[in-house]
Amino acid sequence: MVQRFFRGVANLRPPAPKYNFTWDPQIVLNYFRKQPPTDSLTLEELTKKLVTLLALTTGHRLQTFGQIRVQNIKTLPSSLKIFIPDRVKTSGRGRPQPMLVLPFFEDTQICAAKTLQRYLALTSSVRGNIDQLFLSLNLPTHPVTTQTLGRWVKSILQASGVNGAFTAHSARHAATSAAQRSGASADAILKAAGWTPSSRIFAEFYNRPLAEDSNSFAKAALRTPARP
Repeated sequence: MVQRFFRGVANLRPPAPKYNFTWDPQIVLNYFRKQPPTDSLTLEELTKKLVTLLALTTGHRLQTFGQIRVQNIKTLPSSLKIFIPDRVKTSGRGRPQPMLVLPFFEDTQICAAKTLQRYLALTSSVRGNIDQLFLSLNLPTHPVTTQTLGRWVKSILQASGVNGAFTAHSARHAATSAAQRSGASADAILKAAGWTPSSRIFAEFYNRPLAEDSNSFAKAALRTPARP
């Protein structure tokens, strides 16, 4: 009877994606390109930039970034690798823990790896024995919550001109959808964002067209062909 009840609830209110379209990460990246050089940013500007670039570069949830420990950040010649040993939403039996890979980009204004290195250098004097990566902006210094990370990302979306209807979590939609549009394979997207190879979550809930492309079919269908 319980199973029948929940099947009935699912039929009455089937799960639906939160967004029918998403925003273009280039909006935020262009905003960062117009900022002063990363080495010249204030701690607040640098902190908000870093968490947003992590969201766009990895496609992971904000919860994952709250679990980053400084001791688990490894520097390689071409990238930074960050292992997340603590339990996150995607943790489970037979599932590997997240491994975030941040390549070094020539465009340092949008390079998450360079921004992270600068953040570590700037916070070293106030970090003390705090191993959690993200610290509060005000004294006394302490680790921040996922909710605070979300407010920081949301402030960047607003400042860069992204539609105010989108939440901080929408960066996961924007990043994974952009990767798909750029030709990344489904397997690569699922692995990078922490989904299992058989997961349908990306296809059903995250892969969304850009807002300006949502009505492109209708426009194309009604466009008058050019006269020869």
